[in-house]
Amino acid sequence: MKLTHYQKEYLLLHFFKNDEYAGWEGIARKLLDTGKCIVAGKECIWVGGIGNFIKTSEAEDAIDCLLYNFDFNALISSKWFKEHTIEYTDELDRKISALKAEYYETLDIEHYIIN
Repeated sequence: MKLTHYQKEYLLLHFFKNDEYAGWEGIARKLLDTGKCIVAGKECIWVGGIGNFIKTSEAEDAIDCLLYNFDFNALISSKWFKEHTIEYTDELDRKISALKAEYYETLDIEHYIIN
């Protein structure tokens, strides 16, 4: 999967973030980059949510580790992903509109100073 910086950051913060597991971000980045990652432990660190798109199996030649297989295509085609993404992009649109209004109002100050 070749994702842009902003695409990765969006997915990390809105789908993968798991403050209960210190190594979540490294695992998530590996899953986004390659679709697979070997993780210590016998249970997936994500239960529900993004965890629904990660299948686990015992990692070969490793003790008490799981192989995570991330189904990116299933995630991006899911209703859950689409609904969340629409909410997020709607919020970005509101922020862009507010910034544009601020920008044009700031430019308009010059009009008052010059006249």
